Amino acid sequence: MRGDIYRDIEKYVNAIKDYSYSIKLLPKAGYNYLDRAQVYFELEQYDKSESDYLEVLKNDEGDVMAWGGLGRNYYYEKRFEEAEKILSQLIKLDPEYSYGYYYRALVYYYQKKYDEAIDDLFNCHLLDRSDSNVRELFSTYAKENYPLAVSKVTTQIKSKPADGFWYFMRASLNHDQNYYQDALNDFSKALELYDEEYKPLILFRRGVCFSDAGMYELAVKDFSDAISIDSTDAIDFQYRADAKRMLGDYKGSVSDFTKAIELEPTSSFNYYRRGWVKEEFQNDAEGGLKDYNKSISLDKDYPYTYLHRARLYDSKLKSPEKARLDYETILSLDTAVSEGGNSRQYALFHLGRKEEAIIWVNKIIQAYPTEGNYYDAACLYSLMNNQKEGIKYLSLAFENGYTGFTHLSADDDLDNIREHPEFKSLIKQWKARFDASFTSLVFGSPVASEKVFQTVSIPMKPKGSGIYEIACKINDLPLNFIFDTGASDISISQTEAHFMLKNGFLKSNDIQGKQSYMDANGDIEIGTKVLLRRVDFGGVVLENVSASIVNNKNAPLLFGQSALGKYGKIVIDNMLNTITISNR
Repeated sequence: MRGDIYRDIEKYVNAIKDYSYSIKLLPKAGYNYLDRAQVYFELEQYDKSESDYLEVLKNDEGDVMAWGGLGRNYYYEKRFEEAEKILSQLIKLDPEYSYGYYYRALVYYYQKKYDEAIDDLFNCHLLDRSDSNVRELFSTYAKENYPLAVSKVTTQIKSKPADGFWYFMRASLNHDQNYYQDALNDFSKALELYDEEYKPLILFRRGVCFSDAGMYELAVKDFSDAISIDSTDAIDFQYRADAKRMLGDYKGSVSDFTKAIELEPTSSFNYYRRGWVKEEFQNDAEGGLKDYNKSISLDKDYPYTYLHRARLYDSKLKSPEKARLDYETILSLDTAVSEGGNSRQYALFHLGRKEEAIIWVNKIIQAYPTEGNYYDAACLYSLMNNQKEGIKYLSLAFENGYTGFTHLSADDDLDNIREHPEFKSLIKQWKARFDASFTSLVFGSPVASEKVFQTVSIPMKPKGSGIYEIACKINDLPLNFIFDTGASDISISQTEAHFMLKNGFLKSNDIQGKQSYMDANGDIEIGTKVLLRRVDFGGVVLENVSASIVNNKNAPLLFGQSALGKYGKIVIDNMLNTITISNR
C-alpha cells in the first residue's frame, strides 16, 4: 500500500523498494509484480517491466493485465510484430477487455494496417465509451478509410436509433471530412438525445462545425449557449472570440479572449490571438506587442507568435533588427512541413530569400493540399506581388472549402491583389455561392438534409487527362466516383459491392439480375444490375436509381446517365472545377 502511494506521488525509487520487499514476503502474489512492472514502464525500463510481467504469466497464464502490459511495452519499444501477437493472444483470452483492442489499434496503425486499426478502435468504443482520447483517436484513424469508419458507426445508429453517442461520433467523422450539412444534422440529433450534462460539449462541437462552415453567427450562438450552461471552460470563450473576429466584432473578440485568459492564465495561445486582434484589426500596436511578448514568455516554441511580432516590429514599430531576429527564430523552430500553422515560408520571404520561400510553400501544398495552406500560398504570392499566382491559389482555397470572407477582407497580406478584377470577380462568385449554400439547412433529424438543397455546386477533383472525381453517397455510404457523362449507368466494382452487401448498404432484394454492357474498348461484358435506394449527390437526393456491378474488382466507380438523367439542369464549370446541379 505504501508502494502505491509512492508511485502516485512519483517517488519511484521508494515505490520499487517497497514493491520488491512485498514480493519477498509474498513471492507468488501477482499484483506486486504488476505494480512494480508499471513503475518500471513509467521509468522506461522496459526490460525490467517485461521481466515482471513474464513472472506473473509464469504463475497465471490467464492474467490479462500482464498480457496487456507486455503488449504495451513491446509497442513502446517498437517491437510491433511481437506486440501484435501478444495483444491478439490477450483478446482471445478476454474479448471484453478494451485495453487490448486499444493498444493493438496503435500497433496496427504504425504498421500501416489502417483498416484493422479502425476496427479495433471501434471495438474499443463498443466496450468502453468513457475515454475521450479513444474517440479522438478513432476520428484521426478514420481519415485513412472514412467509408469504413462511418459505415460502422451508421450500423450502430440503425440498430440503436435512440443512442446519441453514435450520432455524435458520426457527426465528428463527417465534420472531419467537411461534410458540414450531415455533421450539423447529427450534432443536432445528439443534442436531442443526450442528457443535460453533455450538452455543453455537443454545443461546442456543433459551434466549431458552424465556424468551419463559415456560419459564424450560428457558431457564436452555440458557444454562448454552452457558456450559459457552464461558464468555466476557457475553450468556449476562445472559439467564440475567433468567431466574433470573423464577424468583424473585434471588441467582442478581445473581451472573450480576455475571459479565456482569466480562466487559463498560462495559455500562451490566447495571448497571441488577442494580441493579433488588437494589433491587426484594432490598430493597437502597443497592446498587440504586450500580448505577443507575454505569449512568447509562456511558450518560446510557437513560430506564429514570432511571425506576428516580427511584422509588427518591421511595419509599425520601425525596429528592423528586432524583426530580423524574430524571423531567424522562426527558421530555427519551423523546420518541418506540417498540416497547419506553417510560417517558415513567410520568414524566408521577409528575409529576402524568395526562392526558398516558394520551394517551402510548394512542399507544404504537396504534402497537405488543404484550404488553409492554399490560402497561405495566396498570401505569400500576394506579398511577392505575383498577382496571377496569388489569385490562382486563392481560387484553390475556395474550391477546397475556405469560407473566411470577413478575414480575407481585412488581411493585408492580400492587399497587392485586392484591386485586381479577377480577385473581385472571384470573391463575388464564391461569396454568392457560400451565401446560398446553407440557406435552407434544417435541424432536428439525422436525415433532415434529404430535401434541403434544390440547387447545389459541388467541387470536382481533377484526376488528370480530363477526368474528374466527385463525392456521392449511395444508400448513406460516402464514395468517390469518376464523373462520366458517357456512361449509361452508375457503375460499381465488385470490391465496393461486396463491402456494401457485407455492411448492409445493399440488400439481397436490391439485386435485379444480370445485364450486358459495353466497356471502354467496345467489348461486351456481363454485369449485375442493382437498384440503389438512395443516391445523395451534394444534398440533392434521388431514389431508386439503377446501377451496374461490373465484373472487375479494380474497376473505377463511374457516375453516369442513370442518375444524371434524373436531374433537371447540370452546369459544368471547367475553370472552377465544379458541377452545379438542380433537381426537377
